[in-house]
Amino acid sequence: MGTKTNPKGLECQKAEYENSRPILGNTITDANIKIYEAAGFQISDEAAEPFRDFIRWINTRPQFISDWRSERKTEQTLYPRFMTVTSEVQNAYAAVCYHLKRIKEIEDSVDTILSQYDFSQQFQPNQTTTFGNMLQLDFEYHAFVLAYRRCLDYLSWGFSTYFKQSQNSYNKFKKTLERAQPRPVAETLIAVYEAHIEKFSFVIGTTRGQSLRDRIGHSEFVQAASINVGSNGHSFIGGGEKLRLSDPHDDRRFSEILDGRANDLHQCISDFLYSFRDSVIAFETSQPNQGFRPLYLPNIPIII
Repeated sequence: MGTKTNPKGLECQKAEYENSRPILGNTITDANIKIYEAAGFQISDEAAEPFRDFIRWINTRPQFISDWRSERKTEQTLYPRFMTVTSEVQNAYAAVCYHLKRIKEIEDSVDTILSQYDFSQQFQPNQTTTFGNMLQLDFEYHAFVLAYRRCLDYLSWGFSTYFKQSQNSYNKFKKTLERAQPRPVAETLIAVYEAHIEKFSFVIGTTRGQSLRDRIGHSEFVQAASINVGSNGHSFIGGGEKLRLSDPHDDRRFSEILDGRANDLHQCISDFLYSFRDSVIAFETSQPNQGFRPLYLPNIPIII
């Protein structure tokens, strides 16, 4: 797993809790640490950087944020929905990384078990068989794929808010942008969409119901992979990624392929966040000064 998909180290998280000990006290701090050890998860600082940069910019109050937060209705509706592009998208991406971590752990365990056995004497050259129950790997793979698509849908839902639209399907996001205003911002996001869409065919199918995500979500229990054993050893084969079937010369491990998919997702999210920020800055700079509007803050604090 790469730096964009590795979880944050436990010791780093413990250090952050320890920094709050003088404020929160021993009881809450100790409980926080134990809860994190039992159930917590965070993406790495490198993976979180685009989200943090985006929030820092939002806290400078670009004009559209100032407008929304100066009125009770938009403060309580548009603003929190727009912030889906940071909070919910980041959590969905964390889910992708979590399931990838579990997939790697299972794959490593199975490889370790199989390496303890010599199957060569049982098979003739080119003779193979498949065996083994790896349902846990299937479960994690399904969760990985569904979290992946969920991440893109959350992104669509959040950004469509800026254009006064309510689009929660990434598959339809481009059509929403094609009629959205202001055009300079919408066209910038279309360019990002088009730059990445080919990488997402397994979760965004061109034919309804035929993508891997649709099959897993609606019609099939797609295997992650099968164990193939023969005179030359063992390997993972087939499954949703068509391991060693679509390209017999691709010798990457199952988790390596998924790590590449997760990195593609992170790059897409990052490009959306930075491109949106830069295009909005350019657009607002080109507009006549709309004047300062007071910030309405009854319930929702500024995010830090």
